Amino acid sequence: MDNKKYLEVTRFLKTTTHLTAREWVIAHLCAGFKDNSNRSEMTWIGANLKELVPFMDKDYTRQEVSNARSTFKKKVQRSGTTFFYAYYAGLISQEEMITMIHKIVKDLKKLIETEGGDVPTEHATEVQMLVADVLRKINEAMEEEYF
Repeated sequence: MDNKKYLEVTRFLKTTTHLTAREWVIAHLCAGFKDNSNRSEMTWIGANLKELVPFMDKDYTRQEVSNARSTFKKKVQRSGTTFFYAYYAGLISQEEMITMIHKIVKDLKKLIETEGGDVPTEHATEVQMLVADVLRKINEAMEEEYF
């Protein structure tokens, strides 16, 4: 991604996610640069953004880094809610849900490989098991809410 432009990265991310290049970059940097208290070094990240990520054209303030990270987390939560709501509201069938999970796993592999990471083969099964566990927990939570 280093030799890409900001808009190219955003277009690529939009093919599989709801994220912009800004949100994706900030989430990665905040996860990678933590202080001794395990908090993200937002001021340092913002001040060094152009040097850390070649396609970013300006440095950010601490507040801009914080806002991008917050937007990232909100989008992740909304995406999860949308995904699970469609199933629980009966808008998609169990078979469609399983098909989507397989597509999601392929997209995850594509993103991670694009970032230069390796995805172990057993990782796909692990993701599917995690989703099944989440569905079970949602079922349990919904039952508690109704009774």
